[in-house]
Amino acid sequence: MLWIYYALLKKNEMHLIVINIFCCFIQSFYIVTYFYYGRKKEKLEAVKLMLLFNVFGSGLIFFSTYFLHNPKTRLCILGYICLGFSASTYAAPLAIVRKVIKTKSVEFMPFTLSVFLTIQAVMWFFYGLLKKDINIAVHHFIHAITFLN
Repeated sequence: MLWIYYALLKKNEMHLIVINIFCCFIQSFYIVTYFYYGRKKEKLEAVKLMLLFNVFGSGLIFFSTYFLHNPKTRLCILGYICLGFSASTYAAPLAIVRKVIKTKSVEFMPFTLSVFLTIQAVMWFFYGLLKKDINIAVHHFIHAITFLN
């Protein structure tokens, strides 16, 4: 959702808007599936976390950046916030690497997921590079390098 807000502020970023709206729909499908099949206790914890991060966190970021008078400053700060959140989502699968090293077995590391995440990161890096958007390019460059090693 933050990348959509970023793209709306940036102007003329229809690709970024459409792709992230599509991703929001896919994530919504995952969430609905989780709530359908999940245990009651885990569902309650998930609702709390979703309210905390999606409603309160996104609302706080929106309102704290919305009232900045300089549009370039607003875009820069929001870009860094998006960069931080995106980096954390890509860093999460790296926890599996620790388990792979510890157990000396790759059974826990889905190869196809790693390959397609790397391809996706490389494509987004070039998109950011071609659009001269440092926030998109740097984040995905770091992600691509991380999964290539």
